Amino acid sequence: MNKPPHLLARRRVWMLPVLVIVLLAGHGVILYYLSAQVMLSAAVLSGAIILLVLKHVGLLGPLYARLRRRRSGHKPR
Repeated sequence: MNKPPHLLARRRVWMLPVLVIVLLAGHGVILYYLSAQVMLSAAVLSGAIILLVLKHVGLLGPLYARLRRRRSGHKPR
């Protein structure tokens, strides 16, 4: 028999927090080993973390477009 759709949705709700935790842990491990091997300075590491966050959130493209418009001399409406 088919189960109602709302029961299937409830079963999958727990996957989102688990996925977020796994992604954050994976990035943390990569940054830990990268900084331990290369001995990056705090400023470079902070910049890399900020770029990673901007890239994952999807703000890097619009930010780049805004900088290109500002550099070309067009004023935003």
